Amino acid sequence: MTASALRSLCLLCALWACAAVHAASPQVEAILARLDSVLAAHDELVEKKEMRIDHMRHAFNSAPSDAERLAMSRRLYDEYTVYDSDSALLYALTTIRLMERTAPGDYDDLAAWRLNEAFIYTVQGRFEDALAVLNAIDTSRLSAEVKARYFYTASYAHSMYSMYLHDNHEQWRDHLAKANAYRDSICTPGLPRSEEWMWVPLSMATDKEHKDISGLDVSAIRQSVDNATEPTRLNAINSYWLARYYEVAEEPDSLIYYMARAAIFDAQIVNREIAALHELATHLFDRGDLNRAYNYLLYDVRQANLYHNRYRIVALSNILPEVRDAYRAEIEKRDRRLSAFVWVLAALSIVLAVMILVIVIEFRRLRNTRNLLKIANDELSASIAQRDKAIDSLEQSNASLSDANKQKLGILAYTFKLTTQYINALEDYRKKLLKRYRARQIDELGVLLNNPDLIKEQYQEFYESFDRMVLSIFPDFVEEYNAAAAAPDRVSAAAIARTRTLNTRLRIHALRRLGVTKSADIAAMLNVSIRTVYNNRSNAAGTPEEPEN
Repeated sequence: MTASALRSLCLLCALWACAAVHAASPQVEAILARLDSVLAAHDELVEKKEMRIDHMRHAFNSAPSDAERLAMSRRLYDEYTVYDSDSALLYALTTIRLMERTAPGDYDDLAAWRLNEAFIYTVQGRFEDALAVLNAIDTSRLSAEVKARYFYTASYAHSMYSMYLHDNHEQWRDHLAKANAYRDSICTPGLPRSEEWMWVPLSMATDKEHKDISGLDVSAIRQSVDNATEPTRLNAINSYWLARYYEVAEEPDSLIYYMARAAIFDAQIVNREIAALHELATHLFDRGDLNRAYNYLLYDVRQANLYHNRYRIVALSNILPEVRDAYRAEIEKRDRRLSAFVWVLAALSIVLAVMILVIVIEFRRLRNTRNLLKIANDELSASIAQRDKAIDSLEQSNASLSDANKQKLGILAYTFKLTTQYINALEDYRKKLLKRYRARQIDELGVLLNNPDLIKEQYQEFYESFDRMVLSIFPDFVEEYNAAAAAPDRVSAAAIARTRTLNTRLRIHALRRLGVTKSADIAAMLNVSIRTVYNNRSNAAGTPEEPEN
């Protein structure tokens, strides 16, 4: 079997194995393929980020002043925020210490970094420490922008804490209510309405127990996500909550599309606190795309372990075994199908081999039959050629016989004519004699009987008729005679053709040509002596002959 045929069978197997997967739109398939390529380039993205961080650490360690170290510490925290929680906490605390030395009176900026500290505690599952930091902040001294960040951080801390305490229903409800209250506070009058907080209305509507999205206008946030080209944390957050909106709106393709976009933004900035990919894997698992769901969850587990996100590790550990078992079951099902295909392929290969063997045998038989047919055709062609040659020979023989028959008919007609002429001549001569006899003209009768001219005239007429007959019946008579005669005895064909008269030697040859072979008969017919006939026969033949008795 050819390689192309084998590839076709493998492709068919893959298509059958994926029959349970819900059909996705081309747009969704394209965004998932792009996500796959970004995740495949994870090591390269990590290498670039590590190089950037090493450069910043070197600049931080070599900074000559607290102000420069403070600037580098801020940048290092931004790099580590969603990459390494331990390092992020280190540089958050370092920034706070440097700020207390360089700008102790800037309460608003210092509170903002306390919020960063609380955010990292929340990520690490240190909820009590996070809430302690939050409770220590005086919100009345905060600007509108920092106050909005405070409400967001507090909402995030209580929300994650409620999930961690899900088995304790009373505490779970208490922290969930506080999380919703802090989140709703972000939209209270006096707080900023910048692009940074466009996702809040979607979060408020989709996280409620009785979800109501009928009054939401998502055109602005959708336009912001669709036009986003830079991979930032804010773009990932906006895309994530837009996907959650479409989840409530029961538009699965849009849900998958925007959740995948959020995962792409997170992967491009090497965000290890990556909720979007976790939820995307869950939705793909429900749609039957086990391969992607399993791979995405494995990626999530590795990132959560590296980031030290306790809640994410626990959440993933709950769903990963289910997906892994389903994935293994699907692999086993594919293996069984593949085994069946292999057996079918083996059977088909055997059938194909038998068919090829039969074809080879039949081809050899056909080749032998063709060779036999070729030999038979050659023999038939030779037989046909011989038949055609025989036909040509027969036609020539027929033509010769026809000519001979014509000659015989001509001779016969000439004989009849000549006999009739001589009978008529004898009758005329008898009448002439009878007339003389009746008239008692005895003397005149004697004169007539003694006159040889009459016989000479008759012979002369006979010679002339005989010559014309011979030349007409045998057009090549003179050439045949010259071919048989000796050189001195040959005659001019042109002279004969002009006079239409033969000599005695030619007349003797003509009678022999007509089948008269006896010299006595020839002499009697031509009124010559036997010696004359014999001499002319010897000269014409080219060899002397004995006289006939």
